[in-house]
Parts: sequence; C-alpha cells; structure tokens
Amino acid sequence: MADRPPMDTDKEVSLTFAKGLDVIEAFAGTERRLSVSELAARTGLNRAVTRRLVRTLEMKGYARADRGQYELTPHVLRLIRGFIEGRSLPQIVHPILRRLAEEIGESTSFAMLDDTEAVYVAHAFLPSRFTLNRVTVGSRVPLLPTAAGRVILAFLPVGERAALTARLAAAAPAPQTPDEAHRMATILADCQRLGYCLSDSDYVEGVASLAVPVFDGLQHVTGAISIIFPTHGLDAAEIAGRIAPRMQAGAAELSGALP
Repeated sequence: MADRPPMDTDKEVSLTFAKGLDVIEAFAGTERRLSVSELAARTGLNRAVTRRLVRTLEMKGYARADRGQYELTPHVLRLIRGFIEGRSLPQIVHPILRRLAEEIGESTSFAMLDDTEAVYVAHAFLPSRFTLNRVTVGSRVPLLPTAAGRVILAFLPVGERAALTARLAAAAPAPQTPDEAHRMATILADCQRLGYCLSDSDYVEGVASLAVPVFDGLQHVTGAISIIFPTHGLDAAEIAGRIAPRMQAGAAELSGALP
C-alpha cells in the first residue's frame, strides 16, 4: 500500500468534499451525538467550516440536529451500499461464516483492510456465545494489537507491509522501542509460519482473538476471518488441532469465492 500524496497538491481533488468526509468519519466511536465544537476538535477544522459542513449533511439527510448536537441518520448506509452489494458480500460471506461458526462453536467475523485499520463487514453470531457489543458491521480496529490486523499485516507483500508499518509508527502516540519492534516482527513471522494469529489481551483486557488470512482473486491478502473468546477459554492444543484448521478451511473457501 503506497503512501497517499498530499491532497492539497492535487488540483483535481475537492478539499471541501474531503473535509465533509472527515466530518462524517468523526462520528465513529461510542458517542452518537456530537456538538459543532466536538466535531471541530475531532477533525481539526475551525468551527465555522465545521458548522457549514454538518449543516450541509443535515440538509442532505445524512445528519439530524437535536438541541445543538448532531448525529448521523440511517441515510449514511447508502454510502456503503455500492461496496457491499457490488461485491455480493452478503451472499458470499454470510453462508461461509455461518457454517464455520456452527462447526467450531464460536461466533465468527470477517474484517477487511482499510487504510491503516481493519473494518468488520460481516458477522455470524451464535446465541449464548461470547462476543463484544462494540463489534458490529462497520466497527474499526487497529492492526497492531488485534489478531485480524496482525494476520493481515503478516501476509502483505514485504514492501507494502514495510510502508504500512512505517505509517502506523508515525501515527503512534509514542515511538516504538526496539524491543517492541522486535516483538512485533516475531509475532508477524509466527503468523506467517502458522497460517494464523493469536492475540491475548493485547487489545481488550481479558479477551483473546484468533484470525486467519483471506485472499482475493489475485492472491493478495484482503482481510481476515476471526473469532474472539475469553482469555484461557480455548487451550493451545484445541486451537492448533481443531479451531485453526477449520478456520483456515473456511478462509480458503472464502478466498476462492472473492473476486
């Protein structure tokens, strides 16, 4: 994945439209309603510009106002309709995830690489099985601390992985120490060797996750199938002998079905 050129140097790019997208993305998170001041702080735009942009979203039906706060409306789902339906993701992914969930007895998810994060695009939840309320379609997770993110990173071409990890390091709140960099390199190498990745309490305390890579029609890693479970909920022998092989078989089936 190549670095993106600065938008302000491309005369064919609409900076106003880009700022509007920034406002939409600012609503990501647990706080559903945000004021103009909060949106301005999240986007780095001044209040006047932010107000005009969010009012435009309101006029177009993408946002609604209530006592000085704004929230997105279901109208925004139109923005992802082309992506989901154009790739026939529900018809392709859901049957595979559902069958896999029933085979291994755990809820399953499919996340795809999106810039410097992984975004969940499908789930198959089993009643009474462990899950997190925060994990829904559209939820985004960082790459480095999650099993899905790590397994995607591990199977990227070397040059793309180096460029992406450099971007992640540049955006991190604190520089990565040599020990941390060595640990992550070891983890990614293990993911490649095993064909799956396990993360234990690295993202959410007390929660472990297991992920396997999914490839597109060009054999380029495009996402990951993952499960989550309480720490110590599955032992290493069960993961290696039963869970991971079945997840890898499901991922191979999904890889063969993706365009």
